[in-house]
Formats: sequence, C-alpha cells, structure tokens
Amino acid sequence: MKFLNFLPSTRLNSQQLLDIALVLSLLPHLFILKLPMLIYLFLGIVFILRKKNSTVIIITFTLLGIITIGLSFFSEYNFSSFSRLLVFISILISLLVYAVILQRLTGKANIYLLISPAMLMILSFFFYNSIGMLFYALFTLFCFTLLLLYERMQSSFKNALRINTLLYLFSLPIVLLLFLVFPRISYKNSDFGFKGEEIKRTGHDGTMYIDSNALLVPSSKIVMEVSFKGKVPPAKYLYFRGSTLYIAKQKQWIHGEPVPKNRPRVFDVNNTIDYHVKLYPHKKRFIYMLDLPLIIPQESSLDGDYITKSKLPIIETYTYDARSSLAYKTQTADRKTLLKALQVNEQRNPKIYSKLKESIDTNQYDYIKAQKLLNFFTSLDLSYSLRPKAIDLNHPLDSFLLDTKVGYCVHFASSFALSARMIGIPSRIVTGYKADRKNAIENYLVITEADAHAWVELYLKDRGWVRFEPTSTAQHFILSHDRGLSNSYSQTSELGRLLKKVNLYYMYTRHIITTWVLHYDRAKQMTLLKAILSNTLFLLKFIFSILGFILLCVFIFVLLQKKQCDDLILYEMQSLLKLLKQDGFSRKKSETMFDFLKKIEGKGKRYERIEEINRLYHKARYGKTEEGPTLLKEKIRAFKHSIQNG
Repeated sequence: MKFLNFLPSTRLNSQQLLDIALVLSLLPHLFILKLPMLIYLFLGIVFILRKKNSTVIIITFTLLGIITIGLSFFSEYNFSSFSRLLVFISILISLLVYAVILQRLTGKANIYLLISPAMLMILSFFFYNSIGMLFYALFTLFCFTLLLLYERMQSSFKNALRINTLLYLFSLPIVLLLFLVFPRISYKNSDFGFKGEEIKRTGHDGTMYIDSNALLVPSSKIVMEVSFKGKVPPAKYLYFRGSTLYIAKQKQWIHGEPVPKNRPRVFDVNNTIDYHVKLYPHKKRFIYMLDLPLIIPQESSLDGDYITKSKLPIIETYTYDARSSLAYKTQTADRKTLLKALQVNEQRNPKIYSKLKESIDTNQYDYIKAQKLLNFFTSLDLSYSLRPKAIDLNHPLDSFLLDTKVGYCVHFASSFALSARMIGIPSRIVTGYKADRKNAIENYLVITEADAHAWVELYLKDRGWVRFEPTSTAQHFILSHDRGLSNSYSQTSELGRLLKKVNLYYMYTRHIITTWVLHYDRAKQMTLLKAILSNTLFLLKFIFSILGFILLCVFIFVLLQKKQCDDLILYEMQSLLKLLKQDGFSRKKSETMFDFLKKIEGKGKRYERIEEINRLYHKARYGKTEEGPTLLKEKIRAFKHSIQNG
C-alpha cells in the first residue's frame, strides 16, 4: 500500500474521529430533514466549531431545538395511514440530530453520542432504496470500522486501513452466506415512502394525434424495465398494450364511450409468459402489459378491451408481476363495441374509398379482405419517416396514401383502421410500446420512449380481435429530410451505438443489483432454494460460484496480508541476511547489524566483501546520500554472485 504514503502522519483525537463518523452519517439526511431542522443543524455546526460554549448558549439551543422540531412537524397530525410511519421516523431523526447538537456543544462524549452515527445510518434506510445508497452504506460502514481500528490500535492510518481491508475480505463470504439464507420479513408494500421520479413519460396514451401534435422526436428516456422468467420473447410478441382508440376526429383518435366491463372470453390460450416490470412515472393510469394480460397487478383493473389501469395515476416508480398469453383467440365482442368499431365517413376520403371498392371484394371472408388490404397498402409505395409532410386533415387518407405517402406509425395505423372499416371490417387502434430486442440482455429488456408505437386490431368473425402491423407495409425508410441531420447521424452512429450498448449493460447490471440485493425478499429466497433443491446443474453453478468468490477473497486477503518492506535499504539487506542464514549465520534479535556483519568478516576469503557491505550499509543508512542505496545494491548483488558461483 505504498500509494497511501501521502497520508498525513498527525494523529486525530477521538473527538475528531467521532465528528468524521457523524458527518458521514448525516449526509443522507440533508435531503430528509425539513428546512427548520436544516437551519438548526447549520447553526449548531457554527457554534460547535467555536469549541467553547457557555451555559447560556447551550440552554438557548435546547429551547431553540424544541421550537424547531415543533415547527417542522406542526402540520403532521394524521396518523391513520400506515405511511405515517415515515413521519414517526422523521421525528426520530430530528430528535437524534437535536441530541447530537446539544451533546457536541458540551464538548463531552457519552454512549448516546457514540452510537448516534450508526442510528442515523439505520434510520436513513427507511427513505432510500437505491443502488447509490447501497454503495454509500457499504462505504460508510467501512469508514466506521476503519475509524474504530485507528483509534483503538493507536497505529498509523495506513496500517489501520490495511487491517480493516483484511477484516472485510475475511467477512465477505460469511456476509454473503447470511444474506442468502437469513430469514426475510415480507411486507405488503416494501417500497412505501420511497420517492419516485417526477419525470413525465410521454407516448400515445389515451389519445393519438395525426397532425403536428403527434410524437415526432424519439427519446431515449426509459419507460419500463422488464425481466422475464426465461428468455425474452421474439420481437413479434413484444407489444405492450396501453390504450384502445375507436373514434376518429379530424386530427386525433380517442377512445369514445366507456368500455363494457364484461371482457370477451379468451380461449386457445398458448405460450404464456411470466415477467416483472419496473414502470417509471407517466402521470396516467395505464399499466403496460404484454398482449394478452392473464394476471394483472393488485389494485388495478382490466377492462373489456384488455387494457390494464391503476386506480390512481402513476406518479411514482411502480413495480409489478404479470402473466400474459402470446397466442390466443377471443370470443365474439358485444354489438355496441362492433358498431363503434365500424364508424367511418367515406365522403371524407372519396378517392381511397373508390380504390378500395375496386380492389377488394367486400363479400369475401374477413381474413382474406384483411390480407388484400395489406397488399393494397404495400402497392402504394409508402415511406416511413419521423418527419412526415403535413397532410390535409379534411381528407387524411387521400392525402397520406395518395399524395404525401410519407408518415410513421400513427399515420399508417389511422389510415389502415379507417380503410378496414370502409370494406366492412371492425377496427380499433391500440397504442403502447413495441419493444426492440436490441435493448435486451439475457432475460432483461429496456423500453424507451422511442419504442412508443400504434398498431391496429381488426375483428375477424372467425378469429376475434387480431393484431395487424400496417407500418410493415412501408417500402422505404427515410431517416430525415434534413441532409445536415442525416450527415451528423452517419458520423456519430458508431459512437452512438457503442454508448447505447454500454448504457444497456450498465442498466442490466443495475437491474441485477436491484432485483437480487435491494429487493431480495422471502419470495426470491424461496425461489433460489427451490432451484438449488430441484436443479442439479444450478446447484453445481451455485456451489462453484460461492467457492470462486471465497477463493477470490482469500487470494486478495493473502496478497494484502503479505508484509511489504517500505525501507529500501533494509529491503536490499533482507536478501543478504537470507543468504547468510543458509550458510549458518543467523542474526540474533539483540544483535546490531554492525556487530552481526563484523562477526562474519573474519570467516575466510569467501566473506571478504562483507566488510565493504557493512561500511556501505551504515553510510547509506545514516549518511543519507543519494548514491548510497545504489552502491549497496550493487555490492550485495556482486557478493551473492560470487557465493553462488563458488
């Protein structure tokens, strides 16, 4: 640990060490304490730095602290809700800070002050449930034990750090074992009180615009993180339902009348999958589920269109377990819904209506008509672009399909849904997210705002509601109409892809830590135990992983435990002493280096260089010359060479 030589040699007293521990434990609470308490804490630190405080000042701070706590929690009087526990914890923290300030003003330390850093750190866990806090807690715990060793051992800081590191390495395997097998206490809501993001996540939820208000610029903001029980499904199944839209206004689609509560019966359910979702706040009630939801989160509802909604808008990070079917059929929908799904004004788009009548026989089966409609769209030579040309909202289909021919998912979905109605097929638009498997690692998938998507469901008499992807009929994909933007993209695309990949691996690592460390509960503990007992291959992997971790800790432990000589002159002499010991000359503990070497000088011609080495050693040791260690090193090597060659 030579890199620690820069540390100061001046020792810190017990009070200074305790102050360092208090500062470390108070830092997380700066974001928890209310403003009056923060002001009180600041004033307390100012007077503590004065070191000598009168009785009047201590009494003043005693009264001021009581007033401050009263002002901080004056409005907190309702304890009927379970979440009020956090108010109780906040009061405890404020009282503890109050006691610490008063005790430090007296300049004396008692048992309460000594345990307060640990108490403050424990109480902070009620408010933080993040990876950052996890690592900060580990760092703080390391610092606490380091300060304790430094104070008790009365040795150098460098030596205390080395011993503390060795203790940590020795304890890691035990901590890991206890973490995995120690009984867990399950709570109904394990993340109560934790603050969620206040960033609004956008998409096509509940409304879809086809004019300039539509979402045009893709964003890399994270919408969801999904972990599957098993591999990530193929791309054709990664449709997360958000809302269904039936009514086409002039420039937007809306849902229309309330959805019937009775859902169409689902049969031929196949390819079911279980998964866990971490949904970031989007300020609406939509809970995104893979098509088709079978098991939904608690305190949520599933309507007649199989759209999942929470009771309240999602304003905090929301996690839930779900199950969906990726292959299914639905029974006949209710008549009111089908009538709503057939509403269309052919007169708004006379050109397309005429072409459809010419191209598609409306007396055929629905499935055949739907396939011919896809072929019709393909024949129009449409282009996909996030910067489409403006369409005529009075005649949107005629304008998009025959004139501009440039758009993205909202334009394709809107045109396809209305065209289906013109040939007698009920249709609706589904908005949500179409995930990209490029954002997947193992069983982990990231969904961003750029994945916001709109597709169409057609009601086919013999199959029920069936998903169709009209965007796939685009023949060309245009990055941008702005050449400068295209050039910029092409120049940075490689770097952008690399950074995106690095970020994906970072998020996957964060997901693993969050899932198996921060949220390691009894359910995961039992899942792990079941896998160990039932899966031999998993058991072997588990055992070898534990053994590998233990061996790594032992290796680092031995590496750090190996004593290193910081004295360069003594280091050079060690090899000489080792060689002389092989010849039968051992230095006694009470014997000086001069006397030991002097004793060997007269032992024959073989040791005639010892006299010169003895002189150079004492000159380098006490003369402090720059060339001394170098000359000594050369003479010792020459002596060793002569001894080894006889």
